[in-house]
Amino acid sequence: MTAPAALEGGPAARTERAYPALDGLRALAATAVVLTHAAFATGDHTPDALGRVLARLDVGVPVFFVLAGFLLSRPFLRAGLRGEAAPRAVPYLWRRALRILPAYWITVVAALLLLPGNDDAGPATWARHLLLVQIYDGGGFAAGLTHTWSLCTEVAFYLLLPLAAAGLVRLGRRDPRRPWPVLAALAAVTAGGLAWLVHVWSGQRAFVPQDLWLPAFPGWFAGGIALAVLTLTDPDWRPVRLARELAASLGTCWAGAAVLFWIACTPVAGPLSLAAPSPGQAVVRSLLYGAVAVLLVAPLVLGGGGRVRVALSGRTARFLGEISYGLFLVHVVLLTGGYDLTGRPVFTGPLVLVAPATWLAGVAVAWLLYVLVERPLRRFRHAADGVVLPRWRAPRRRSGSDSSDATTTETAPTARP
Repeated sequence: MTAPAALEGGPAARTERAYPALDGLRALAATAVVLTHAAFATGDHTPDALGRVLARLDVGVPVFFVLAGFLLSRPFLRAGLRGEAAPRAVPYLWRRALRILPAYWITVVAALLLLPGNDDAGPATWARHLLLVQIYDGGGFAAGLTHTWSLCTEVAFYLLLPLAAAGLVRLGRRDPRRPWPVLAALAAVTAGGLAWLVHVWSGQRAFVPQDLWLPAFPGWFAGGIALAVLTLTDPDWRPVRLARELAASLGTCWAGAAVLFWIACTPVAGPLSLAAPSPGQAVVRSLLYGAVAVLLVAPLVLGGGGRVRVALSGRTARFLGEISYGLFLVHVVLLTGGYDLTGRPVFTGPLVLVAPATWLAGVAVAWLLYVLVERPLRRFRHAADGVVLPRWRAPRRRSGSDSSDATTTETAPTARP
């Protein structure tokens, strides 16, 4: 789950402010993840049409990965293609760590201390989860923290990004107006990820969840990076013109995403349960999910959207987008704790009650995390540069902007309602 970068300051925050509709999309993706987990808990991942749709709403995860690829890579690519100094890696990593780790650590501590399923959690379980390495061995996940695999994967991407971006910039310098080598490299990385999936799901699979490691998902991140490249490249370059013509119609893009999502709901994308897919099913699912995510994001960064884009940039949508990271973190803890408190067996219960209750409770707790933890910590976001803002120098974010970082702005395509 990509935590919004607005509180971080720096280049990523400026990029995010230039594309405000992405906050609303992030909120929708987080809600989809909450709904699919609630449906799993109530036993509604069934083989009928509704059950298949509910099971595949984990498509919100590739949306997060595409957003991460776009928002975090764009400042590096922008600087490189313009011949400017790239954002420094240490401040970038510090801001990312400050943004995601405190709220995550609070969630881990709450789950391990409060959920009965974690009563036997030992030091190894605590260390694995606090260090975000729980996907790299066969120790499994603590109760209420199964969804944190995606954060482990994203952290691996964060760490690799400065080096990967430097390589892409070097490829693009030969012809910044037409960076074919960059797009070719992203396609090659995507193919490598598909090959990894074939390797993982072929033959005897080890208990270590290698299908959750970063090599299984480079195509989703590459989709976001490709969108970043297209927003920075000569608008007269044919691939950019074609992409913008397609993205100019949000209805067309989102209708295409809906069709691909429906295909992903069929057995061609693998079983609905936790049973192992075939290598072919794993590849198809990865491609379909990645394409759905790119089609959802593209109109919002390449100029389409109209009234939908305006709605996704509205105050409520942006508020939900800002707290969406907290919602993602706590919703499974709340869902698991709710079943523990009521004594209801897992895989039972009415989805029409469980899903809204989980979402509303998650929004409330996420808002508290945002107000008490995430927002106050932003005064330390420039600590890697030797600057810590006094409390009175950290004004509240107003109208989707951050006044302490207003000296540099991005320009994004505008859309009229």
